[in-house]
Amino acid sequence: MKTFTFRYDPKATPDELFARVEVAAKTGVHDIRKDEIASNSIHAILSAMTEGRLQVFYAVADHKPPSMYQLAQLLKRDQANVLRDVKALEAMKLIKLISEKDGDRERLRPVANYDRIVFDFGAAGASGKRKRAGSE
Repeated sequence: MKTFTFRYDPKATPDELFARVEVAAKTGVHDIRKDEIASNSIHAILSAMTEGRLQVFYAVADHKPPSMYQLAQLLKRDQANVLRDVKALEAMKLIKLISEKDGDRERLRPVANYDRIVFDFGAAGASGKRKRAGSE
C-alpha cells in the first residue's frame, strides 16, 4: 500500500518547504522527502488538504472513475469545483490526470498516485520522546 504523509514538524520552516516545492516545480525532480510534505504549521497542512480535496482523493483512489464527469457525479458536486480540487491534488502529486480519446472526444481520467493519505501530527520533543499532556 503506497502512503502519502502530511507531517507536522515543529522544526520545519515555511521557507524550507517553499524552497523545496519551488525546486521541484522548476526541475520536475521530486523533493528529497518523497511521499511526504512536512510543515511547522498544522493550519498550512489543513489549508493544503481540505476536506473536499480529501474526499476527491479517496473517490479517485477507491472508485477509479473513468472521467472527471463521472468523478463529479460520484461526489454529487459541480464539475468545475471538482476540477479545481483535482488540479490542487495534481500539483501536490497525489493524483495525475490522463488524457484519453473516447471517439472524437477527449476526456481526463483521474488516477491516484497513492492508496491512502496519513496525517501525522505527533509532537516529539527534542529527545525524540513524546510528551504527555500535563507533563513539562
